[in-house]
Amino acid sequence: MAVDPLIELRDVNKHYGEPHVLWDVDLTVGKGEAVAVIGPSGSGRSTFRRTVDPSGHFARLCDHL
Repeated sequence: MAVDPLIELRDVNKHYGEPHVLWDVDLTVGKGEAVAVIGPSGSGRSTFRRTVDPSGHFARLCDHL
């Protein structure tokens, strides 16, 4: 875990009506760290990204850190 986190997410959950598609996701990213979210098709990678960055602007923000 990063000592001084730039990004810290705790207990991220996502529902599409009744289906609960993301369960209690935690993520901590420190300055200088690179993170890749991997998994098979249908595992929730894109749902996670859209949940924490709905505008899609996070990549642009990272260029300025």
